[in-house]
Amino acid sequence: MSVRFRATPGFDQRFRVDPRDMEKVARIAAESVRQATPEQRGLARKGVRADGDRVVSTYPFAHIVEWGSVNSPAYAPFRRGIRAVGLRLDESRL
Repeated sequence: MSVRFRATPGFDQRFRVDPRDMEKVARIAAESVRQATPEQRGLARKGVRADGDRVVSTYPFAHIVEWGSVNSPAYAPFRRGIRAVGLRLDESRL
């Protein structure tokens, strides 16, 4: 699972990061996604990392943690974590 993002207006002032340096932004967003992942999903937390200008998860069931299933609620750590740092997420492209 991987997510691309764009900086929202005021992001550079809020975090003092040049929006053109998206690798730093991805590291900030990855940490936020890790924090948004429930503690009982330890392997899912460990699988989140920045990869260039993207936030990715190497956890094979990241899609279930994000979107839920019949037996599991949707925790949405990517959606919540990315929005928490002030980034806009276009869900039509997920």
